[in-house]
Amino acid sequence: MKKLLTTTTLSAALILSACANDDNNASKSDNKETKFGETLVKSDAGNVTVDDVLNSFGMEEVASQTFELALNKIIEDKYKDEVDIDKIKADVDKEIEGYGGEDQFAQLLSQSQPGLTVEGYKQNKIANILHNKFFSEKLEISDEDAINGAYDAQHILIKVDEEAEDGKTDEEAKKEAEDLLKKVNDGEDFSKLAKEHSDDTGSAKNDGNLGIVTKGQMVPEFEEALFKLKPGEVSDVVKTQYGYHIIKRLDKKAEDMSESEIADAKSKLINEKIQENPNKIMDFYKELLDEYNVKFENKDIKEQVDKMMSPIDIQEK
Repeated sequence: MKKLLTTTTLSAALILSACANDDNNASKSDNKETKFGETLVKSDAGNVTVDDVLNSFGMEEVASQTFELALNKIIEDKYKDEVDIDKIKADVDKEIEGYGGEDQFAQLLSQSQPGLTVEGYKQNKIANILHNKFFSEKLEISDEDAINGAYDAQHILIKVDEEAEDGKTDEEAKKEAEDLLKKVNDGEDFSKLAKEHSDDTGSAKNDGNLGIVTKGQMVPEFEEALFKLKPGEVSDVVKTQYGYHIIKRLDKKAEDMSESEIADAKSKLINEKIQENPNKIMDFYKELLDEYNVKFENKDIKEQVDKMMSPIDIQEK
């Protein structure tokens, strides 16, 4: 099944890690503006200052987070007249509503990305779109390039769970899926059947919709079946480790897609190019820093950022 709740934020932390690990992008902020002041705690035993807290994290983490925040601010400014942030937020809110609202979505996040809040997810999605726009221009990746490698899909899942008291055996799950496929082929509404029968509770609430699927997001059996379909076609029953699926490909063109959906589709292509030549990506960032006259006022942070931005082969020595 698709990693539905993973955001592939092309952040400074990701690029500077050199290995582009998508699972480390959980937001550490709830986006509230808090004025901390220099001293956080006063006591007879001594004070706790902001410096004390920052030093407890370690210089590498502080430098990486500082650079990431600076980059996000720069890129948001760069595209403030081209990207409608309010519309992005509305698209993300609609996506979350499709999973049953914020409470249900928060539960799904806790399972797929522990520690990531709903607000953090929203901020990651916004950053993802902005960074994608930057890299798309630099790497000359168009919307159509991304859409060519992405399908919009629905599915119905019947799980196999022989250990649960009310679970289905493999044979029972297969038969139920085959019966549902017959109903689809006889003209019954796919969305209605998905909502009523699919064991993928997250997508079932949204008529079985999975959104945009790109190569590498799904288990191989599911992906192979989906990418053979033409718009409007429905697959045979497909078995994966999750159970039995019925898959429908929807027809969606670039002009019909939200910025969030296009960004998700582009992320795969961009990450492939980043993996191919991470040093080139760092050069793009250096150009951006020069364009905005960025100066790191703290000497230790500057040294750490310079080290992280050095060519990968030098970092590894």
